[in-house]
Amino acid sequence: MLPMIDAAMTGAAAVGRTAAQGVQDAAGLAEGDVWNVFFLAIIQGLTEFLPVSSSGHLVLGKSVMGLETGGLALDVALHLGTLGAIVWAFRRDVLSLLRDPFEGRYMSWVWLVVATLPVAVIGLVFKDSITAAAGTVFAAGCGLLVTSVALMVGEFSRRKFDAPAAPTDGPPPLRLRDAVVMGLAQAAAIWPGVSRSGSTISAGLIRGLSAEDAARLSFLMSIPAISGAAIVELPSAISEGFGELNSLVVLGAAVLAGLVGWSALRMLLLVLRKGSFPYFAGYCAVLGTVALIVGG
Repeated sequence: MLPMIDAAMTGAAAVGRTAAQGVQDAAGLAEGDVWNVFFLAIIQGLTEFLPVSSSGHLVLGKSVMGLETGGLALDVALHLGTLGAIVWAFRRDVLSLLRDPFEGRYMSWVWLVVATLPVAVIGLVFKDSITAAAGTVFAAGCGLLVTSVALMVGEFSRRKFDAPAAPTDGPPPLRLRDAVVMGLAQAAAIWPGVSRSGSTISAGLIRGLSAEDAARLSFLMSIPAISGAAIVELPSAISEGFGELNSLVVLGAAVLAGLVGWSALRMLLLVLRKGSFPYFAGYCAVLGTVALIVGG
């Protein structure tokens, strides 16, 4: 475990150093601005998979650093970086999904469509309201407190029986009721500060899934959600541009987010059985309270 994470983090640091040194002069940015972008990439990589909300941390991180450049386009690039980490980590499941229709199996695709519909509908209908709130520290603080509650409810559901539900052999069970509940939880995570992984895994635990199965389904259902969100935001992101950042800086940041995210994802999958949600819940509660005080 530790050698794997150390190797990934070393590689991530090398990407950051190379990109920062190679493009700083060409981009016309101060060294601090370049490193701030890479710091945001590390935040994105860690918090996209750990149940603490990447969107909330990006809002707070930009506020603390006073970083105004990049905007929506940078956020989309960082999310695409972590999307690559998900696809790579679950590449066997993804390949299985791609083969299913050709082998007469459609349940997995029905499950994904049902799970994705809530976030698609809410994202399109309330896009303007969500966008307006997405950049405020106060909104992120509220979302982090909601995440804290969701994690505690999920942990309570895990402990409701003497032993946690056993993981399944092979693909996790695909029940439409689970898709609806986890899909609604994913839709709630559109709000900044509400953790997508935390809310969907907790929803799976409430439905009686094992932690491993809930996590696997959570990240598989994130692939169409993140991809769809990126496609929807892409025209605005292209129109807005990266500000003072050039494409090489953004590419380096996206790769860095992916490398760090892959390490964080593997770490989460290994520690889920240990009942770590209360620690993450406490962290979100403290950070959310501080954000409310500062942003209020």
